[in-house]
Amino acid sequence: MITEERRNYLAKQGYRLVGNHSAIKTCHYCSAAVKGNDICYKNTFYNIASWRCIQATVTLDLCNLRCRWCWRDINYGTSNGSMFTDEPQDIVEGFIKEHKNVMMGFYGSNKVIKDRLDETMSPKHVALSLTGDACLYPRLPELIKEIHNKHMTSFVVTNGTITPMVKKLVNQQPTQLYITLPAPNKETYLKMCNPIAGIYGWENILESLYLLEHFKRSAVRLTLVKNMNMFNPHEYAKILEDKGFKFLELKSAMPVGDARYRMEYSEMPSHEEIRKFAQDICKINKWEIIDEKQESRVVLIMKEDSDERYLKEEIIEA
Repeated sequence: MITEERRNYLAKQGYRLVGNHSAIKTCHYCSAAVKGNDICYKNTFYNIASWRCIQATVTLDLCNLRCRWCWRDINYGTSNGSMFTDEPQDIVEGFIKEHKNVMMGFYGSNKVIKDRLDETMSPKHVALSLTGDACLYPRLPELIKEIHNKHMTSFVVTNGTITPMVKKLVNQQPTQLYITLPAPNKETYLKMCNPIAGIYGWENILESLYLLEHFKRSAVRLTLVKNMNMFNPHEYAKILEDKGFKFLELKSAMPVGDARYRMEYSEMPSHEEIRKFAQDICKINKWEIIDEKQESRVVLIMKEDSDERYLKEEIIEA
């Protein structure tokens, strides 16, 4: 369980804990969008209103990988599922409550857009991407159903190594499932992601990627770092060529948070470098760059663009 000392530390970092193993943290873009300053790339690519998005986790401090570019504190955590005691309904209600508690403070500012702030009190999206890996939570399908029952959309981000849970999600799908492809080959994966147990291996990721064809909306994420995993675009292209995803995102890792201790600023790719790497993959697989957000150093690739990539409220299903 999370110690009181750790709870206090996380609170100082802006986390708001929910139950025994969950939390939310107000995203920079949520706060910026309420003030009319900037929006998240998910707003640009998929029409997710940044000011109505809850950044959350159900696996606080818990991940089975120790990726060198991760901005989280990778010295904590275990994949032990015995500590997951909280009910999905309680977790989702806790997410909403803590999100509203944090955002309520903005009513004291004269720099906000009042209509947006009013809307953020009725969140419409939950991104399970804050920390850890959501697929370690054994009741994830039930949690997704609870999110949808609240008429909110859901994005689930996973490293793809917990393949049995990915299979379960086929029958209770999040609005969009993300799988991170962290390396162009097994050797690089083992060196840079440091799995804590042999069962969380490269082969699991490849198997999970093949499952993406069964999801209505799915994305593959490449988080890239110079000198770590940003090389051999032909190997990435070969892995991805026959997978049934809808979206491919290439994004620069950034030396923020605890990543500052594991990567140099010079290893962060520029947007131009990310775009060039994306072009190399597109040239090999005959795909195209559809959209980009330079401030976030992220590029969106699709096999063919479609207006369906923009989410509409009526697609929310329980």
